[in-house]
Amino acid sequence: MTAATSRVESGRVTRERLLEAAISRFAEGGADTSFDVIAADVGVTKGALYHHFGSKEQLVEEVYKEAVRRHAERVVAASGTGAGRERLQGLIDATARLYGSGTPFYRLLLRLHVEAGSSRPHLAAIALRVQRRQRAYMTELVAAGQADGSIRDDVDPAAVGDTVNAALQGLLVQQLEPAAAQRRATESFARLMDTLL
Repeated sequence: MTAATSRVESGRVTRERLLEAAISRFAEGGADTSFDVIAADVGVTKGALYHHFGSKEQLVEEVYKEAVRRHAERVVAASGTGAGRERLQGLIDATARLYGSGTPFYRLLLRLHVEAGSSRPHLAAIALRVQRRQRAYMTELVAAGQADGSIRDDVDPAAVGDTVNAALQGLLVQQLEPAAAQRRATESFARLMDTLL
């Protein structure tokens, strides 16, 4: 390994560690956590954070992208096998469970989704791309279910994808409710999907 390659790898590792520290800190205390605290968690200077992310808002944007990526990875894995209906139900179940987990990570994801529509409008483009990809994936699952006979063929896949996506966004906000209310909402939606599909 050359010295230049070693520096690049070291920089990549430092950036990943800073991103991890930011996710942890933002999940605990919000996205207004100071650069000093995040840098100290990794044992680097605040200048290193500016070097890798440029500004606080660029760091928040990278945290949001990474949070969305991690969530998507989890729910796509939960919807990876079975007939189309089972895959769609796996996605719904995993999403409801994760959103209802009440973990700092999912509270952070909720906060950043809300801020994308209010105090951090520069995150809106990310949120819109995510929404489009989610709807498209859910629509694909419905179409797969229609092709394999596990979902009725007289429902519009895009309409079901839109509906499921909207309901799951509601379940994200539902984490503000007591656990019993979260369970009721999830169970009601599951019954509705059984009737619909």
